[in-house]
Amino acid sequence: MTLRAFSRRLRPVLATAVVFTLAGCGAFQADDKRKCPEIRIDASTADLTRFSPGPGRDVTDITLTGELAGFEGNCQYDDTGVTVDMYLSFSMALGPAAVERVADFQYFVAIPQFFPDPSAKQVYSAHAEFPSNVNRVRYRDEEVAIRLPLNLDESAAGTEIYVGFQLSPDELRYNQTKGAIGAMGQ
Repeated sequence: MTLRAFSRRLRPVLATAVVFTLAGCGAFQADDKRKCPEIRIDASTADLTRFSPGPGRDVTDITLTGELAGFEGNCQYDDTGVTVDMYLSFSMALGPAAVERVADFQYFVAIPQFFPDPSAKQVYSAHAEFPSNVNRVRYRDEEVAIRLPLNLDESAAGTEIYVGFQLSPDELRYNQTKGAIGAMGQ
């Protein structure tokens, strides 16, 4: 079995689970002995596929694809809590139906334990430009800073922070259907 075939078979399994948890890894560390919160990328929002307007939904109708490629950052404790600083990276590609060489998209950072408070989820806008001879770019956004209030003796360990593309209902449905189709084909 090739690596690509293995990846296709594994993807539906990951579609129902969180695909990345990097808290405590070298790319995401605290400045003291307390741990950083867990940063997670959910499989259902890790990818973006945008189609041109109309009913067409095959590969020729795609205007933009994107993948949340990863993140890096750190967390810093003080007397009133912890500040989490992150940089998110996206891999973006123009599709065959693209008419412009720019891409506007949104992504979110959410902390489920804060729901239903409006501060539980923040949505950010991003803009990527594609040079005339390039259809795929890596986009790294500005620093995103999240503040978690904590008592002096508390740790952010166990706190989950989710990141992903802010998808339209149709884009989310497409991602969920894509995983279900892959699972049926096994």
